[in-house]
Amino acid sequence: MFLTYVGESGITGTATTDSSQPHQVYTGLFIHESQSISVNGEFNALCRRHFGAPLGQEGAPSVIRPVDLYQGLGYFSSWQGAKRNELIQDCLGIMVRRETPVITSYVNKDEFNNAKAVGDDPYLTLWDTPTGPLVNKFFFAVSMFLDELNMSSMSEDQIMDGSMSISNHSLIVAQNGASMESKFMSEFLRSDEGIDATGLIDDICFVEQEHSVGSQLANLVAYFVRRWLQNPERAHPYFDGLRDNKVIQVIYPVTI
Repeated sequence: MFLTYVGESGITGTATTDSSQPHQVYTGLFIHESQSISVNGEFNALCRRHFGAPLGQEGAPSVIRPVDLYQGLGYFSSWQGAKRNELIQDCLGIMVRRETPVITSYVNKDEFNNAKAVGDDPYLTLWDTPTGPLVNKFFFAVSMFLDELNMSSMSEDQIMDGSMSISNHSLIVAQNGASMESKFMSEFLRSDEGIDATGLIDDICFVEQEHSVGSQLANLVAYFVRRWLQNPERAHPYFDGLRDNKVIQVIYPVTI
């Protein structure tokens, strides 16, 4: 079974107009249950190396916030760029070494707002904010990835027979207090897109970000994906490194 940790970036609640964050992003970091202990151990080791203590203890932040780390804010305001870069590289290295797959979905909030204003898209009448269609696209992307994994272990005869053996499942792990809600899963599974999502466990596990290494890593990826979406013509070495090393695998847009 995979634990799929949800990362978020560009989430502005009910306010959907923010020129500095035109995109809303979900990432799903797939960590197989057999690797979860080693991932946690490696992350805790790098925290001790950089902070001198585990997260939440004296001298260390309670959580690594991507915007603070990248821009040198909050806890990291006294850190020079090279020192922050080293911590970012160490965090991303956990995923790169394992080629831990990340599935991404995003929505352009301006396109959503414009389409809602026109009112000619019946699909969008269901949603007051971009989070609804984005969650649907995210769950669909996770389900598609699981289908590909399951098909990769099947013989040609099994594929031609049309009966898929479900050997890989995914438990969605979301953060308490973030935008993901438990009702989203049941709504998706009742929808046309979700009716065949047999690899998804039909519940969401909610955890505190402070106690979830996977959530913090997924948030870091989501932040760099959002920065790339905002200006893809600029250099984005962190994003490029994740994509070139088979971490960022698929990016699904919400089509409006």
